[in-house]
Amino acid sequence: MRKVVSALGWIFVVLTMFSIIITVFSTYMYGRQVNYFTSYNALQVCLGVTMVTWAIKMCIDKKERAENALYCVLCTLIACGAMVFLYIGVY
Repeated sequence: MRKVVSALGWIFVVLTMFSIIITVFSTYMYGRQVNYFTSYNALQVCLGVTMVTWAIKMCIDKKERAENALYCVLCTLIACGAMVFLYIGVY
């Protein structure tokens, strides 16, 4: 379970990085525009999914380090903030 969540966490980090790059290029019209990435909705979804995955990872690993409980809460707050901004239409 721990290895699966860790692998998913890193996969979502890579997807979020690609989402950032494509969003910046599409927003500022460098190269080809991808319609889904012209707003920040895709980036906010990727950020939310990544932070939820890392929060789960930190909750699983909280027995190893005491700070992981704090990191779990912070990742959850970041994910909730991204989803709130997505819901109210801030981009």
